[in-house]
Amino acid sequence: MVIIGAGVAGLTAARELAAAGVRVLVLEARDRLGGRVMTHHTADGPVELGAEFVHGAFREILGVVEEAGLRLREVGSRPGRTSGRGRRDVPNFFAAMDRLLALASAGAADESFQQLVDRVDVEPEIKGQALRLVEGYHAADPARISVQSLIRNTAADERPGAERQFRFADGYDSLIEAIFQRIDRNLCEVEQNAVVTAVEWRAKRVLLQTSAGREYTAPRVIITVPLGVLKAGGIRFTPALDGKEQALSTLEMGAVVRVSLCLSDEVWAAQEQLSADAFLFTGDPPFPVWWVSRPPPLPVVTGWAAGPNARALAARSEAERVRVAVDALPRVLGMDPMRLQKGLRGGFSHDWQADPFSRGAYSYAGVGGSSAGEELGAPLEGTIFFAGEATESDGQNGTVHGAIASARRVVKEALSN
Repeated sequence: MVIIGAGVAGLTAARELAAAGVRVLVLEARDRLGGRVMTHHTADGPVELGAEFVHGAFREILGVVEEAGLRLREVGSRPGRTSGRGRRDVPNFFAAMDRLLALASAGAADESFQQLVDRVDVEPEIKGQALRLVEGYHAADPARISVQSLIRNTAADERPGAERQFRFADGYDSLIEAIFQRIDRNLCEVEQNAVVTAVEWRAKRVLLQTSAGREYTAPRVIITVPLGVLKAGGIRFTPALDGKEQALSTLEMGAVVRVSLCLSDEVWAAQEQLSADAFLFTGDPPFPVWWVSRPPPLPVVTGWAAGPNARALAARSEAERVRVAVDALPRVLGMDPMRLQKGLRGGFSHDWQADPFSRGAYSYAGVGGSSAGEELGAPLEGTIFFAGEATESDGQNGTVHGAIASARRVVKEALSN
């Protein structure tokens, strides 16, 4: 069997298939493993350029953590769920969202979140907070995102353990390495820099072609590439993926730009706005949300821009994005810009929208697409299987644990065919 993509879904599927005695070839377009998990290691410690948080105490990730002895650091609740730890001056964005979604019905016809906002009689500040949450947290366009999908996301957030949040002390890529090291190498081969561009298929036979002109054949294939790659036609399927067009048209890829600034302890000692593990929602562009990704003595402060703020930064180089963040942070902290400049130890960012092997940050469902992830994930003729966070319609989309869950689902499907 061939797996396209060596992100967390592809590697999890490879591990479990090999454990079941299936010979597997994993083709990865990048020169590294991990997909949208991307950790940059500095002399002072790890800096996350992609996934950063473990959203919830769920077995998909915690099982690997316990098995491999990985170090997690609990950092409290999800951003906005308990913003400000009870401070009255900090709005609870999730409470605003809950209030609006309560005015929708789980059994009603779907509509966009913007349509819901426009039709309900709620205070303008509550509407504004909920809209900022949709754009910032879900990285979604309010005029496109499905209300029914948001109801599912909210239900998922109420599961036991969902309110807890963690970071990997040694970098998120420690999870990738732990999964990779537990794949049976006698049954699995991983090729990097293998950009699959075409898949010709019929029942129980697949021919894959790469940009380098190499060809591979297999009876079945698992597709784990991000939604943005599928929507952009990054892989040509012959025949076309009948039945997937509607799902692909109603699923969207959110835009996110994050910049992480490594600071010295001397700079950090003078600030009072951001405490360790707290989130600061300024609402001010270009980075309306800030948090501390790594605490002192060598803190990393991350500026987060999603939706329109991300698109406004999309054409800039990494150096330019870092410069914008460096210019914005002194205003947030009430600090002398020259003092911050002197204490800056480094700045890092990655443009996931321009990344040809991602084409966005993470998925969300458009109007009419609350079950589109499930439709996208359905196998074709027992030959083509689909995994990845976008194939989850139960509120786990957009998460690493959702990607792992999708891999386990697809392995069961593949083994039963």
